[in-house]
Amino acid sequence: MKLRKITPDEFITMQNNMNIAFRFERTETPVDSNNESDFCYGAYTDDGIMTSSVIANPYKCCYWGQDVGMCGVGGVATFPEYRREGHMRHLLPFVLKAAYDRGDVLSSLFPFSHPFYRKFGFECGHPVQYMDFGMEAFKDIPYVGSVKQFLPGGDFSEIKAIYARFQKKHNFLCQRSDAYWQHRFGKDPYVTHHHTYIWYDENAQARAYCLLDHLQSDDSKSYSVLDWAFDDVSALRGLFGFFRLLTPSAERMSFKLPADVNPFSLFPEPYDISVSTKNCGMVRIINAAEALRLHPWPAALGGFSVRVHDSNLADNDHTYRVSCSSEAHVTLDDDSQPDLEVSIQALSVLLTGVMDLPAAIANRADVQLHRPSDALLAAFPANAGFLVENF
Repeated sequence: MKLRKITPDEFITMQNNMNIAFRFERTETPVDSNNESDFCYGAYTDDGIMTSSVIANPYKCCYWGQDVGMCGVGGVATFPEYRREGHMRHLLPFVLKAAYDRGDVLSSLFPFSHPFYRKFGFECGHPVQYMDFGMEAFKDIPYVGSVKQFLPGGDFSEIKAIYARFQKKHNFLCQRSDAYWQHRFGKDPYVTHHHTYIWYDENAQARAYCLLDHLQSDDSKSYSVLDWAFDDVSALRGLFGFFRLLTPSAERMSFKLPADVNPFSLFPEPYDISVSTKNCGMVRIINAAEALRLHPWPAALGGFSVRVHDSNLADNDHTYRVSCSSEAHVTLDDDSQPDLEVSIQALSVLLTGVMDLPAAIANRADVQLHRPSDALLAAFPANAGFLVENF
């Protein structure tokens, strides 16, 4: 078995593999000028036949208010005739090491099987709240401020600024290129039925936006929020007041919210509001030392040592000494007795804020606190995440 980046000429072969696994549609065209093959990896037989492939999509995402490299793992597929021969078992660690070497700190993916990816160090990510209900839920929410429809060819600056503020509050929200904004918001709404609106408060400040898909199925119509961001709950209520005006155009609306929003506090009468909470993909720490260094440790903590077990990335499999002051310093300290001992899966949910340390101790068998202290127990706060990119 050989593991390497694919070549541009092999891009179609990788697409064929994904077509079998996921029923992706494609056209018989060569790889375009964006050089996607730079981020694609394959496993091969000794005579050069591709057996498995993975795309390691490069992103910059938010990690406690800072932008770090994030490997969005996608396109994980093995040709049927080579499955259960261990090709992917060798390829995924190879891809994770490549992400480490290019400087990524985090990784995420949307799994077909949680147990499968847990073997490679991934763990369940942040919960997301899914809501689907009748438009009458908005009837008692007052419409305040004003709304402007954004049309293709317009200035993206207000939308980008709202998103940037929203991103800094939610781990894993990704930076977006100008090409992404144009692709997502630059289509003719009267052809696609995708309509974008910006909400302004009473002081004419742009504080929320939403991209709505106006759906029709048989005799029913509904709205689905494809993308949105808001400064705070008051800005979200401003959008909800606007949604009240959409009532004649649809019967239902669906959207998803990060876990830091309490949806029952948003509606005057929440009896008819139900929420479905689901896992938002899986997450992994790629570079443990850098993730520890960038975490917002309280200065009062002083310092601690943590033993990290990572069977897929030897670079992470160490005991670290974290010194907390105005700026954290992380050093290897493999000969010391750790205060805290965790698997890479547990470290991934702790450092990204999926759960705090007391919750991890109560719910996981792979977290051991050898030297309990109130300061250390409080040093891993939960923080909302919101992973919405597709890869």
